[in-house]
Amino acid sequence: MLKKILVSFVAVLSYVSFLYASKIYVIDTPTTGILSYGSYSVDFRCFSHGSIISEINFGVFKPLDLGVSWELDKFIGDENIKTIVPAIHVKFRLYEGNMILPGIALGYDAQGIFINGVYKYIQNCKGLYFVTGREFFIEGLMFNLGINVNDFSKSKIYLFSNATVPLYKELVSFMLEYDNVNCFSDARFNCGLKFSVTEYLDIDCIVRDCWGKKDVRAVPKNERVLRVSYLGKF
Repeated sequence: MLKKILVSFVAVLSYVSFLYASKIYVIDTPTTGILSYGSYSVDFRCFSHGSIISEINFGVFKPLDLGVSWELDKFIGDENIKTIVPAIHVKFRLYEGNMILPGIALGYDAQGIFINGVYKYIQNCKGLYFVTGREFFIEGLMFNLGINVNDFSKSKIYLFSNATVPLYKELVSFMLEYDNVNCFSDARFNCGLKFSVTEYLDIDCIVRDCWGKKDVRAVPKNERVLRVSYLGKF
């Protein structure tokens, strides 16, 4: 009887670990989670101006993810499609974490958002980042805090934080994040709902820059975003 209970507990723990470790980003900011070895994720992010960012990530080693993403600006509609060189994403989990100490991850993401007229990003990529985080209080309640540098010529360091809050079992979660915390002009508060349609398919309804006001940079405020994510294994 005790053996069955232990086996069941390990199975549930493994499933939850796989489920939440697959969430490598909340919205715009990363977590300490990585994909399980031999698994992959495919994401499609639909946002302003009929644009789409497609991304695929692979769990190539136990502590390492590799991925590539590509923005197609004005993909939906009747305007000419703009694109740019695909961007890479590398993430290495330095420490998995435990019940006391948080997990630690180091990564680099070259994917920005919004292509301008000269095929550069209006909103910079996350660049080199360091993030730490762990589960708190209840199962699935995840907090992360990190720093990033996206312009090495200026060497400016940005701060970010994010959280994922379970609302109904593993089926519905609330996402929130505060990006560029220490730079008020570029700070963004993003939030959204994650619907786990199946064990492998998520649909996210997101609002970016909830408190923002329109400015001359033509970056949308209170932007509605739809993201579809699929998780699989080889």
